[in-house]
Amino acid sequence: MKVSEIMVTDVYAANENDTVRSVLEKFAKFGIGGMPIVNDDNLLVGYISDGDIMRHLGKHLNRPLNYFTMAAEYYSGIGLNSSTGIEYDELRENLQQVVGLNVLAVGVKRAITVKENDDIVAVADLLSKRKIKKVPVERDRKLIGIVSRGDVVRAVVKTFLALNSPEA
Repeated sequence: MKVSEIMVTDVYAANENDTVRSVLEKFAKFGIGGMPIVNDDNLLVGYISDGDIMRHLGKHLNRPLNYFTMAAEYYSGIGLNSSTGIEYDELRENLQQVVGLNVLAVGVKRAITVKENDDIVAVADLLSKRKIKKVPVERDRKLIGIVSRGDVVRAVVKTFLALNSPEA
C-alpha cells in the first residue's frame, strides 16, 4: 500500500512568515498538535509541533520545569492561587515572548518528509524510529499531504478486517 492511498490532502499549514501565536490559534481551532511550514510557493521549509513550543519555553531555564503541566494548571485555574506564583508569572512572561516569535525560530527547519509513492511499511518504520506522530508528504519539495500514525493504523486494521471477515 502506498502513502497516496492513505494520506490526508486537506492539510493545515503555517506560512514561514507566521508567528507562533497564529500557529497556536490553528492548533486550538483545528484540534491539532503540529503542522508543516511552507513558503508562499507551498514549498516545505519546516515543521512545528506543540512539543517544539514547549521545549522552546523551557530551554532558557536553569532548573527542570514541566511547562506543559504548569500551563494546564495555570490556565485551568488550578494554579492561580498557588503559593509558588513566581513560576506562573514566569510562564506567562515566557509565553508572551514566545507567541511573537517567527515559526521557524521555534519549529524545525528541515522537516522529515515522505513521498506519495513510498510504501506505508517504510512510513510506519520512520514514524516509529523517529518517535513522531505525523509526516508531511511532498512532491518536488511541495506539500501535497500528510500521513499520521493513525492513518497507518487505520489502513492496517481495514486490511486486516477485510482479510479476516466472516465472508472471506
